[in-house]
Amino acid sequence: MRRWYLIGAVLSLSCLNALAQETQIQVEVKEKRSEEERQKLPVEKKTATPRTETTIKGEELTKQSGAGSVNIFKAVELTPSLNVQTDDPYGLGGGSIRIRGFDNTQIGVSLDGMPLNDSGNFALYPHEYVDVENLESITVERGAVGKRSPFYVDIGGSIKLRVKPPSNKLRYSYNLSAGSFSFVREYLRLDTGLIPKINLKGFISFSHTSAEKWKGPGKNPDYRDHLAFGLAQNLGRLRWEFYFDNNAQTNYFYRGLNYAQAMDLDRYRRFDYTDRLIFPGGNGTVHNNPAIRDNNLNYYKFYKNPYINREARANIELDVAKNITLILKPYYWYGRGSGTSATTFTSGGNTYIAFRESFNYTDRPGVITELRFDVPYGELYAGYWYERSELKQWQPSRPVRVNPNDSFTLLTNTVGTPRFQYNYIQKTITTTNTPYVFTDLRSLFGGRIDLNLGLRFAQVKRDFTNYSTQGLPYLPEDNIFDYPNLKKDSNTSYIKTYRRILPNIGIGIKLSNVVYPYFAYAKNFRVPQNFIGAIPTNISAQFVADQLKPEESDSYDIGIRFDFGGIYIVPSAYYVDYKNRLIRIADPTDPNLIYLRNAGKVIAYGAELEIGANIFKSLSLYSSFSYNEAKFKDELYYSGNQPINIKDKTVPDTPKYMFKLGMDYMILGFDVRPSVIYISSRYGNLTNTEKVGGYTLANLYISRDIYKGYANLYIDIRNLFDKKYIGRISVGDTSGTYYVGAPFSVAVGLKGSF
Repeated sequence: MRRWYLIGAVLSLSCLNALAQETQIQVEVKEKRSEEERQKLPVEKKTATPRTETTIKGEELTKQSGAGSVNIFKAVELTPSLNVQTDDPYGLGGGSIRIRGFDNTQIGVSLDGMPLNDSGNFALYPHEYVDVENLESITVERGAVGKRSPFYVDIGGSIKLRVKPPSNKLRYSYNLSAGSFSFVREYLRLDTGLIPKINLKGFISFSHTSAEKWKGPGKNPDYRDHLAFGLAQNLGRLRWEFYFDNNAQTNYFYRGLNYAQAMDLDRYRRFDYTDRLIFPGGNGTVHNNPAIRDNNLNYYKFYKNPYINREARANIELDVAKNITLILKPYYWYGRGSGTSATTFTSGGNTYIAFRESFNYTDRPGVITELRFDVPYGELYAGYWYERSELKQWQPSRPVRVNPNDSFTLLTNTVGTPRFQYNYIQKTITTTNTPYVFTDLRSLFGGRIDLNLGLRFAQVKRDFTNYSTQGLPYLPEDNIFDYPNLKKDSNTSYIKTYRRILPNIGIGIKLSNVVYPYFAYAKNFRVPQNFIGAIPTNISAQFVADQLKPEESDSYDIGIRFDFGGIYIVPSAYYVDYKNRLIRIADPTDPNLIYLRNAGKVIAYGAELEIGANIFKSLSLYSSFSYNEAKFKDELYYSGNQPINIKDKTVPDTPKYMFKLGMDYMILGFDVRPSVIYISSRYGNLTNTEKVGGYTLANLYISRDIYKGYANLYIDIRNLFDKKYIGRISVGDTSGTYYVGAPFSVAVGLKGSF
């Protein structure tokens, strides 16, 4: 049915464009090809940019992301110091990312200026936001982040996405692919072209994706349907763009391994959830038999992630006076969904299984308002970021009854054994009021010096309400928040406003047309997550929150850009002082009170090398090397109530060395693109007792135009030599959870535009 809605929209837009098609041809503006495109460099050269960042654009993004084309992390995984891990070969289930040892809750991600991190725990879901084909560029800012960015989580850097604006020309684009593990994807986009009389242009796109899991039962995704559209209009003094994305999907999770299993991949590589339930006898609720209990507890239908994301955002520019422009960026993020799991509980000497749904409902409106002043040598911005995010989180826990036919029933009775209960019901309102100033000046002092300066006064208010769960009935959706007997638990609720002044500075020197050294510094921060963890019963959440401050990082970068025309080389080094890290420790006046405090510290440092080269007309390459060290400086940390010493331990899931190489070779009409990624060994726990070995992956992408650029046939091979390895790690205090990297896979596709 969704496909028919799309076809109707496409026909309507096509008819609208046809009214002005003849005139449109007369006003068509030919887009100039950049120097990088002419030289086939796979990375954008940075000029007048005194900070460490990498930008990947256009077609290069879709080729790096492969046939999956939904995962924003995979599209930039060849850039320095990025450790990107996914559970499946196409990136359809999301995955994780680290930059210089900082995880994805410490990295700010934005789409057209709209922040995308979860407002509660700051998590990222890189497969839920956009189709990669719809992106114009992705910029990875490592280290010093500029203060125009709308983040309160950017300790480790930022990733900025820019959607591809509507084209000036009428254009139909498509990407159809299929591959291993029943992978199927369809992507279609229509650009209306410019409609001259009203100077309006737009696009609409739709994609559908599905695939079987590569191990175990279930699909990943069962479906992913993504609808997007955009409009842009230039009215002279007034210019505006509007974009909307709607993503609906359901994924079944992969099962993680413990450390012993991770060390024996010959045996456990395809270990996963069970595909059927076993009737335990009796009335189907008692699970005292350990073998039956373990089988049913790990039934795959208990582990899935249905979610809907909607992101609407606009960019409006009005020239209010000569050299002064008012910029408005309103946005709204709507999220609805859950992650599900199962657990056991004991009552009356019997063991039962409960199905848990961890719901997360987000309503997040915001606006960024700026005045841009065109000043000598550059621009000056004075801005204000306002946002009010309402996040509802609750977890109903329903006992499972297994039926004799191996189906199951979820129980909602509130009396008797086993009984239904809510494990938690919470609401968080996060309000951001953040003014800032930023200036970007170029070619100062005789054209030699580039300078950017920023200052942001960040104010983030958390209003966290935890509700009593006793005696509440099961209610569908989020109706429990309207239940008349729902009561606030004052002892576990809090209100706290976090404030910080955050500066940044970047200085670049044009020593010549070839050599450009630069230095960058920024103070980045992250406010505490909304849930501040388990606290002793004799103190309040407000007592804990009153003592908390934002985490801070002072990030220093130094580098040199060498631009030899067809060869672009950027060596750089960095140092990060990460302080006020939130860890669980004992109260200094009472060692029996253990709770979250700003007592942690991490020192991170390293070096990076980035090379883009057009070796000769038919061969180009992009390569990066990273050396990363990140060490805890905490002498004591509590895992539960057990103290552990992690001083000078390496931050888990931080490979010391990474090497990446991608090549693009044109031969006999074929575009051959091999890539190699080496990731060194990592730890999976804070105590550094669980170490997983390094690995090397080889991928191969081959394409060929088969009809004058209107059709391009390609084959995408991942894990070419079927390497067995541990990819994603869910870090633990003393023991981590390990996820096996995807095996050899191959997909073929046809894409093009006309």
